[in-house]
Amino acid sequence: MSNAWDRAYDNRAAVADAGDWLRHWQADAAAFRALRGADQPLERTYGVGEREVFDLFGPAGEAAGTLIFVHGGYWRALSRRDNHQFAAGALARGWRVAFIEYPLCPDVTLESAADAVIAGIQAVADEVNGPLVLAGHSAGGHLVTHAVTTHSGLLASARKRIRRVISISGLHDLRPIAATTDINGTLGLSEQRATVASPALQSPDLPGDLICVVGGDELPELKRQTHLLANIWTGLGVATQAVELAGEHHFSVLEALRSPATALTRWSTLED
Repeated sequence: MSNAWDRAYDNRAAVADAGDWLRHWQADAAAFRALRGADQPLERTYGVGEREVFDLFGPAGEAAGTLIFVHGGYWRALSRRDNHQFAAGALARGWRVAFIEYPLCPDVTLESAADAVIAGIQAVADEVNGPLVLAGHSAGGHLVTHAVTTHSGLLASARKRIRRVISISGLHDLRPIAATTDINGTLGLSEQRATVASPALQSPDLPGDLICVVGGDELPELKRQTHLLANIWTGLGVATQAVELAGEHHFSVLEALRSPATALTRWSTLED
């Protein structure tokens, strides 16, 4: 039986054609790969699990840096391969794009999923040179911001190269998630575990800046979570912005990454 917190975080119910959006993502990602012909992403493993892999797309020439993207799905669904089309804008601006996969709950705990993403970030950093930008959508926004907290375990060799973190529709205080019936039925979080895993309740260790982005048509809780992290981390010495993209919902908010000209892509490639 759902409760008020379930409704507050039900992104699919909030978008009438959410299922169509997710199907289109899969089709568009496949079309993007097909358009590249033989120039397919390099697939690398960073652990022993089936989902402990990342895909690395390279631009036509020498890369200016690497955008590392982590998908959403409330830590329990979706795949990196659903999002490949969102590499288009950064690639056009001369950046590599890495898509990190991670094991899902309930096969692993949320903490283990977060540790896997950290290992993936480290593996990407070891593979490439130059500056790094971390970006994640929804649960991925949680995972990339958690990665730059003081207790995450990310090594200094990768951390010092992170110039920016972009959390798109991110989840930064997990205590309301722990109060849901549906999502937490999979995650099994206690309030104490949710607190430890919440970037907004932990201290950042981030040499770059933070941009929190949310669609103007998203659920009020997603907007609150967006402004919450930017507000708290500003007080802890991080340069932050919180931006609402007018007219965008939880799925359409990513579409800007397809174009090299949008603000979201420029932020993702350190142009602004």
